[in-house]
Amino acid sequence: MRRRFLRWSLTGALIAAVLAYGTAIVWLMANEVALVFVPTRATPAVSDAMPARMERVPRVTRAGAPGVLWVMRQVGTPEAPWVLYLHGNAATVRSAVNIERYEQWHRLGVQVVAPEYPGFGDVPGIPSEAALGEAARDAWDWLRAAGVPSTSIAIYGWSLGSGVATTLASTVDERALILEGAFTGIDDRASELYPWLPIRWMVRNRFASRERIAHVGSPVLLLHATDDTVVPVAHARALLAAAREPRRLVELTGGHVHPNRADATRYVAALRTFLADVFPPPLGSPQP
Repeated sequence: MRRRFLRWSLTGALIAAVLAYGTAIVWLMANEVALVFVPTRATPAVSDAMPARMERVPRVTRAGAPGVLWVMRQVGTPEAPWVLYLHGNAATVRSAVNIERYEQWHRLGVQVVAPEYPGFGDVPGIPSEAALGEAARDAWDWLRAAGVPSTSIAIYGWSLGSGVATTLASTVDERALILEGAFTGIDDRASELYPWLPIRWMVRNRFASRERIAHVGSPVLLLHATDDTVVPVAHARALLAAAREPRRLVELTGGHVHPNRADATRYVAALRTFLADVFPPPLGSPQP
């Protein structure tokens, strides 16, 4: 009788564990958008940090969705090259961490266009890998429609934006690709964090840069902090190995968010050297 009770107890416990595990998987899959994307909706009318020289350009994408671009030009040097800037999670195009970087790019003599993602800031919609990709492609189309040659456009992606940038760069003829704090894939990072879950079967918004970077035909620069705990530097090293030549990785310090500030000398020097290699003169004359 005791043996039978023990078998029933063990069987019941096993069934409960399997049901709980299955329920967890179903819940995670149903809530993937909320778990993968961390859209920030808070947007002051105009951020105090936003440079007066930035202009807001309302858009309607090819899919008919509303969008917006933030643009920082080089006054007096309209032929200066452009950076198509794709930001990360938990931020908007008007977040201070992004504005800092716009200013750094601008001081290097380039022009910046930064699309907002659906579901972020004041842009309606539900974020997804496809929706973010459409916003990025719309920024590319805006540049090309304005007469900017593809040889004058570099694509930059930071964190979540690195997945968007790699996808775009694998389908267009950009001059260069710059990735900061980049992952090999959302599914890769999630698998590292939750090895007990069948992540690769669960995740639909994979942002599989590990597969797409081999299809990028332009020079690639990777910037990554060795003390980044959000996306370990091993991801950048793997992307470097998968990318075509010419490619380079500059390892920095400053964590995931602030290598541009904590390691500013090396960060800016890496960008300056790379820009000088990929773009012929003249770069713009940076505005004060």
